[in-house]
Amino acid sequence: MDTMEAENATLYDLLGRHWSVGAPVTNVVFDAAGEAVAFALADGSLAIAPLIDSEPPKDRCRIALDGGRSTISPRRNPVPPLTKVVISDSSLHLASIEPSGFIASDRSQLLHVSAAGVRREAAKFGTPIDLVASVNAGGVLAASGGAVIYYDSNGDVGWLQERAGGSSSAMAVSPDGRSFAIGTDGCLLVRAFGPRPEPVASFALGAVSILSWSPDGSWLATSLAEAGIVLLRLSDLRTVRICSYPASVTSLSWSADSRFLVTSGAYRIIAWDAFSLDDGGEQPTSLGTGCGGFVLVETVNMHPGRRLVAAGYSDGRVVVARIGEPDELVVKPPGRSAVQALRWSDDGQHLAVGTRGGEAAIVTFPPQIFK
Repeated sequence: MDTMEAENATLYDLLGRHWSVGAPVTNVVFDAAGEAVAFALADGSLAIAPLIDSEPPKDRCRIALDGGRSTISPRRNPVPPLTKVVISDSSLHLASIEPSGFIASDRSQLLHVSAAGVRREAAKFGTPIDLVASVNAGGVLAASGGAVIYYDSNGDVGWLQERAGGSSSAMAVSPDGRSFAIGTDGCLLVRAFGPRPEPVASFALGAVSILSWSPDGSWLATSLAEAGIVLLRLSDLRTVRICSYPASVTSLSWSADSRFLVTSGAYRIIAWDAFSLDDGGEQPTSLGTGCGGFVLVETVNMHPGRRLVAAGYSDGRVVVARIGEPDELVVKPPGRSAVQALRWSDDGQHLAVGTRGGEAAIVTFPPQIFK
């Protein structure tokens, strides 16, 4: 990875657009059309930014003829403000929806919010909404009052499953769209996608906080509230528990080839090689990634096309590292508060960052920075 230089400026200054949003950032989502990114805030509002940049970093890059060192000039104009949309008076759930825009929860209703910030009611429930999750084929799942409801891209009810348990703590749809997983009442349930809940797989794992399917659908990674993670292979119901974490794992992310699972919850980036389990090992091989230290990794996100992982730390630092290598590219130096939200765009050009102190940013990488 090449670094780019400019006098008295960091990569974060040169490659990023930054905003102060006035409340902690709890989540960040790119819309399906690739036009905008929405930052969910703890005060119940959304802050929406366009991906189009009037001064993109690639237009400000220069390569010296004597030595080939890359440099980048600072912006000439201020970054335009975000679009702020009030959704609720409490923390909200957020997901993208086809063909564009976002779905956000306001207690017992779902709102569709366009990339321009225009909101309209999408659905109304009789009970508070626990979670929402995007569906790859379009639409969203919503968990509320022990039921799971599928809404298509037009906002129409596709199906409803009753008896899905009590309050839901985590939910994720499989990549092939044939099933979904939900954490509820100290159990993990895997159900068929559709009005009939069969077949049902149930695992008594404890309180589930995060769920993440591998892109090929072979593994389901689960973070448990009391600490540690569990890997489930549904084809043979194999269960692999990994308990050696110093803190709760609040972030899980798979590589595009489904080989590496990257997690937070330690004092360095933790990467597990799931392919090593095919050799009969009881635990996956751990690959040392990035630099160890004394600051916890709070959130991680794998690049959609490369073996690169972005990691956000409790001291506000953001780095990008190659899986299995110690070198790190420091994208954002330590700041005033922890990084709580981190996500690559689908094309891998942009990295959205949100902090507990109310800072939102989009960092755009020129093509030559990752060689």
